[in-house]
Amino acid sequence: MPLISEISLVSTLPMGKKVAVCSAATKSSVILCLENLIGMERFEGLDCFLAGDDVKQKKPDPSIYVTAAKRLGISEKDCLVVEDSVIGLQAATRAGMACVITYTSSTAEQDFKDAIAIYPDLSNVRLKDLELLLQNVVAAS
Repeated sequence: MPLISEISLVSTLPMGKKVAVCSAATKSSVILCLENLIGMERFEGLDCFLAGDDVKQKKPDPSIYVTAAKRLGISEKDCLVVEDSVIGLQAATRAGMACVITYTSSTAEQDFKDAIAIYPDLSNVRLKDLELLLQNVVAAS
């Protein structure tokens, strides 16, 4: 499920930035969570929303992220995923996407070596910081 700092970042993104929420949880539980955290108007404004029941394979299979990129109409290499677990990181990297980790107390000890950055939360991370990270990854590939 999304973390508060990630929801705060998503809810303040400027217009023109495409946003997908991809959760392995059931659609009903994610909808309830997002409606309470960001409100119905912002939830309905998401460019793409996929839950575990929207794809045949769960993370670490990359299908949820590949499907989101297709629905957004953008290349996987131009996507930046924010995840909180190694399973999500594996799904993102297998989809060919860069991934930033914001770990939780239950995932803090996992091996995040394939992440482009690791943060305890995103409360002090600016969108510009994330854009620069992604630009550096794209330029290096």
